[in-house]
Amino acid sequence: MGKIISIAVFEVKRLFKNRRAFLLLFGMPLLFTFIFGGVITGGGENKPEIAVVDEDQTEASQALVNEMKASDSFTFTKGNAKRVAEQFDNQEITGYISVEKGFESMLQNAEPPEVVFVSAPSFEGAALVEQLLNDSIVKQKVSVAAAKLYQETTGENPVAIQGEISDELKSEPAAVETVSVMKSENRQSMNNLTARSAGFTIMFVMIAILSSTGILLEARQNGVWYRMMSTPATKVEVLCGYMLAFFVIGWIQFGILMTLSEKIFHIEWGNPFANMILVSSLLLCSIGLGLFLAGFVKTSEQQSVFGNLIIISTCMIAGVYWPVDIMPDSIQNISRFLPQYWGMEGFTELTARGGDITDIVTPVGILLGFAVMFLMVGLRRVRFE
Repeated sequence: MGKIISIAVFEVKRLFKNRRAFLLLFGMPLLFTFIFGGVITGGGENKPEIAVVDEDQTEASQALVNEMKASDSFTFTKGNAKRVAEQFDNQEITGYISVEKGFESMLQNAEPPEVVFVSAPSFEGAALVEQLLNDSIVKQKVSVAAAKLYQETTGENPVAIQGEISDELKSEPAAVETVSVMKSENRQSMNNLTARSAGFTIMFVMIAILSSTGILLEARQNGVWYRMMSTPATKVEVLCGYMLAFFVIGWIQFGILMTLSEKIFHIEWGNPFANMILVSSLLLCSIGLGLFLAGFVKTSEQQSVFGNLIIISTCMIAGVYWPVDIMPDSIQNISRFLPQYWGMEGFTELTARGGDITDIVTPVGILLGFAVMFLMVGLRRVRFE
């Protein structure tokens, strides 16, 4: 095992010594995501947008809306119920809050107000929005109760002082009903930015791994492989060391790209464990594809040329550059025979539909099937004697 790890560490270090590799591994995927995802940020601001539907249209509901809009963590905008629902279905907004009719009267009667918060299951800021809602509702409860007492005591209209009631009084948090969006037919796809980020991450990881597997051909060409065979390491250990290196390189690239896209583009990848399983299956498939191609070419240069041509063209068909749905039915049918398509399907389940490991069984199974097939053919055709 120590020999396998030593070979893997050596190859990983060798790759990252080349500064130009950083451009291919990290710079290009982010640039392509920026261009094809249509990301235009004004001064770096790109907060999650939450729409607010005020069905009550009272002083208390307006105060609640204004309180939410004062938050620095999210962008709160007002809208009507129909338009907001359409925006959410089209993933133009992150979620929405509906202040139901009768909100103020419920506060006056000391009843739990009806406020509905709807968000995608993968939205990591849901808990913070709920807390903001609870805090805002508590303030309105205090304000309405104090205004009611003022009216009963003085007989004067309480509207004039309702907005001046101190918000330092403590009260139990009000209950907020939270509705998570479940999978449905009208939420089948990721938004454009998330889809392009996932797609170009897949494409450039496959290109990087393809280039890495070319090391095996280089080793055979320059005699490194035969010198390694003269060491105590067996052929199986050397192969396993190289494959472990490819896997680690892929995970480093995938992990950093996912982290950067989350920080820069505010993309939410969903269930971490499910993402680990999906990414690992993608990497195994990519390694298998690299070895498969290596079995049909003679040099690493040929593998790079033919491999990049195959990967880029199949990525176009599989929905990396644009949605599969806009292509002809015949192309859509072909795309289902490509590993990139199933990678995109897996990320769609996790990012757009809030899925977990059980929801990506099919994509993961198909990707592992591709990996087994590619590895069997590749290892048989690549001769290292």
